[in-house]
Amino acid sequence: MAGPIDAILAIHNAFRNDLEHIDTAALDSARGKEGLGAIIERFRFFNEVLVWHANGEELAVFPVLENFAPLVAEAYVKDQPFVAG
Repeated sequence: MAGPIDAILAIHNAFRNDLEHIDTAALDSARGKEGLGAIIERFRFFNEVLVWHANGEELAVFPVLENFAPLVAEAYVKDQPFVAG
């Protein structure tokens, strides 16, 4: 059965997939390839979603995480992996 963590992994994998396509399109565009409008529009959408995502984390996730696992929250804020010691 899928749980909340599975959803987070699926969404982050989708972001990684989009980033790969956006990177490829950026290189293709720099090389003069045309017809990249759909991918460029996808980038605009991706950027919007990423802003919503970051704002949601700041408003809802990090304050709660700070109360229960401050070292984990600190690592996320610094965008660094947390290593249990």
